[in-house]
Amino acid sequence: MSLFMDSHASLHAVIRRAHLRMAAMAISLAGVLLLVVGVAVLRFYLLNNLQLMARSLAYTVEASLVFNDHDEATRLLDQLLRNEDVARGQVFDAQGEVFVRWVSAKTGPGGAGELLAAAIGMRPADAPVNQDGRQIGRVVLYSDGAGIVRFLSSGLAVLILCVGVSGYLGMRQSRRMLADIAEPLQQLARVARAVRHDRSMGQRVPPARIAELHELGDDFNALLSELQMRQEKLRQQNSQLELQASRDGLTGLANRSHFEQRLQQALLDAESVGRKLAVLFLDNDHFKQVNDIHGHAAGDALLRAVGLRLHSVVREADLVARLGGDEFAILLYPVGGMADAQLVEAKIQEAMQCPVVTSSGVVLNPSVSVGIAVFPQHGQDMETLMDHADQAMYETKMTRHAERVVIKE
Repeated sequence: MSLFMDSHASLHAVIRRAHLRMAAMAISLAGVLLLVVGVAVLRFYLLNNLQLMARSLAYTVEASLVFNDHDEATRLLDQLLRNEDVARGQVFDAQGEVFVRWVSAKTGPGGAGELLAAAIGMRPADAPVNQDGRQIGRVVLYSDGAGIVRFLSSGLAVLILCVGVSGYLGMRQSRRMLADIAEPLQQLARVARAVRHDRSMGQRVPPARIAELHELGDDFNALLSELQMRQEKLRQQNSQLELQASRDGLTGLANRSHFEQRLQQALLDAESVGRKLAVLFLDNDHFKQVNDIHGHAAGDALLRAVGLRLHSVVREADLVARLGGDEFAILLYPVGGMADAQLVEAKIQEAMQCPVVTSSGVVLNPSVSVGIAVFPQHGQDMETLMDHADQAMYETKMTRHAERVVIKE
């Protein structure tokens, strides 16, 4: 689980840990090197100082060796070495025998300081005791390592302090770097998620201070702009395709498929709220004769004119459709009943009184037969209503044809 979490750590955490590690390693390495160099320098200084004390003590105890005064030699060693960083001292006579031995009361023989001094290579200081150019003894001093211990203690304290300060400065620098690196990348990820999940193409990545990230943001914003333009163009194309799929190519009115969809929706709504709707079925009279005599171009011009006039006499909420050939249909919703539908039929017949003049100068007299079906009076489903309207239109056409025959006779 920890490996999985580490593999998915945030950039914020990664940069912060990296800064802290680098700062700690740099300060630790520098501190260790400084300690090593400091210990080497201090060792050289302590060796010289210990050797100087040994020479001074050799000069002081010369008389005690000459007169074989052990007590005076012991007193001199204690007086001179008591406050110095010496663990123990020995004075040897001319035969190499120990004349006097002194041990520091602070550390005792074989103390940790003496062992530490030996560990870093601090050899004992050895100075001869001479009289008239003849060696009558020698003085040997062993360091107690107190200076080294003090130096290491203070050095470690300074090292810890430096690591702490570097960690604090590293965290501050990490925050500043995160503001320049992590935040722009987080903004980029946020916008990418919005585009992916919400399809929000209008969002943009804010400018970054770092040049490479700024260029990345500009490229990403340019890509989003291009995608947004393509999405808008695709939406427009889809809208046009949907419009073309629902419209009649000749008249621009709704086609049969769209009319039936609207009628089904209107039937469901009318049934749920208790309203009425009406379907008008229309057929152009003598349309075949127009095509046969004046050509299909004249017939198309007549259909376009009839469609425009039908659209002009209905409300904006109503729907006019060309079902195919010379057949049209009108959906009136809502209506009060048959009377409202008959009023629309009267307007249609009035609109057809004006002749149609084609671009070639042919004068056509439009005429339509209309059949009406009202929901729920004449049916409660689309097929029943359309059949009733079609039958009513056929009866109207037959009646008008019979009237013309009677008039001619």
